[in-house]
Amino acid sequence: MSYSLEARSPEAYSSPNQTVYKSSTPKEEFPYGWRYVIKKLPNGQETYSKIPLTAKDFLNPQLGDQMIQRVKHAQCSIDIFNQLKNHYMNDSTVGVFFDLKMQWGIPNLEEPAPDVSVVPHLKDKEADRGTFKVSKEGTGPCLVIEVMSPTYPGDDTDKVRIYEKAGVQEYFIINPHSEKAKPYYEVWAYRLENGKYQAIKPDNQGHLLSDTTQVLFGVYNKGQYLKLKNALTGGWLMTAQESEAARLKEIRAKEKAEARVEIETKAKEEAEARADAETKARIKLEQRLKELESQQK
Repeated sequence: MSYSLEARSPEAYSSPNQTVYKSSTPKEEFPYGWRYVIKKLPNGQETYSKIPLTAKDFLNPQLGDQMIQRVKHAQCSIDIFNQLKNHYMNDSTVGVFFDLKMQWGIPNLEEPAPDVSVVPHLKDKEADRGTFKVSKEGTGPCLVIEVMSPTYPGDDTDKVRIYEKAGVQEYFIINPHSEKAKPYYEVWAYRLENGKYQAIKPDNQGHLLSDTTQVLFGVYNKGQYLKLKNALTGGWLMTAQESEAARLKEIRAKEKAEARVEIETKAKEEAEARADAETKARIKLEQRLKELESQQK
């Protein structure tokens, strides 16, 4: 699976297979999305006006920005978020966040909103956050995951630099190649070593290990499927819905097995009862025959 899980040098900060498309139509008014701003009218009244976002806004988005998501990008991001969220469901100190803007507190460093981020050592996991303020929280993401899109630049270039400088221990990049005639998943990742990102090398099975979460990222069936696995147990990560479906399936299988045992037990008891009745009938018949023989003598 070396074709889709790669160890890449962070010096280049680029993907040779990535082409950034600014817009599907050259004259599109909002190729990257839009932001609502308050505009004051000549009569003194205020109204909302839409202004187009730029490529730089992806590196420093504001709350309320409207960024159009491609279906593949959105589905992949949501699936990973749900799997990791379910994975840490019972851990009150680890939070998994979706599209939450990071505020590093580092001067002149852009503050993106990663598709998925995993943050350990939380004091209040369930807090309703609009942004994640690293200095206030006293902790930051140990793992950031970005899903690339041909219309969103920077995931494999600028954000590598940003997350490295912000001290994010691991950065995973997933390219679903949604613009291809036959899309496929490609994954590569970096780990912070002595303040610099080093490419994470795939293991013998082609998986990339997130050391901070002990989760393996792998692609299967010639890149058609992206799956996450618990490196400690070997079990697949599932969403809450998948876990519930698996639980119900297990319950149904158990009930079916118990019903089968009950049927087999009942059939055995009935067979034994028939055999016992037949034995008693035979003994009774033999006794009757002996009585008749005795009477004839």
